[in-house]
Amino acid sequence: MQTYEVTGKHITIGIGTEIRLSESQAEGRNFSLKNKKKDVFEVVEPVQFKRGEKITISPKNLTKSLLENLKEISDKKTESKNEANADYPRIQHAGSGKYNVYDKNKNLITSKSVKKHEAEKLLSEILAQDQTDDDSDDDENDEESDSGNLGNV
Repeated sequence: MQTYEVTGKHITIGIGTEIRLSESQAEGRNFSLKNKKKDVFEVVEPVQFKRGEKITISPKNLTKSLLENLKEISDKKTESKNEANADYPRIQHAGSGKYNVYDKNKNLITSKSVKKHEAEKLLSEILAQDQTDDDSDDDENDEESDSGNLGNV
């Protein structure tokens, strides 16, 4: 199961879906839920969740329309571990078909999330600029080593 935050106005979870909820979330929806375990419930009547609510559900139970209204939330350990292993510069999905773009120093360079093709274009520009910067660094190193060799001749 994965935890998500509702980003749309609201979502509706259908009958038969297993979902993990907080005590207070389940309390207000007890007529639509059947308790399976301590905090895991089966939906017996369609149940709605509003923007900002957090739910835990198996990703296999999510339709494309539900995913468009949800943002995946990772626990901090997993997130920091994944961030440490991520390659930068990069684009990252922000939800609803929008993306953020990060530079090689892990700084967000887009003031707001952009469409995928815009994010990919920005990323390719950053990669091209980084390549140009790397090439000029190599040239400077070559010149330094050449001038150092002249003193030894």
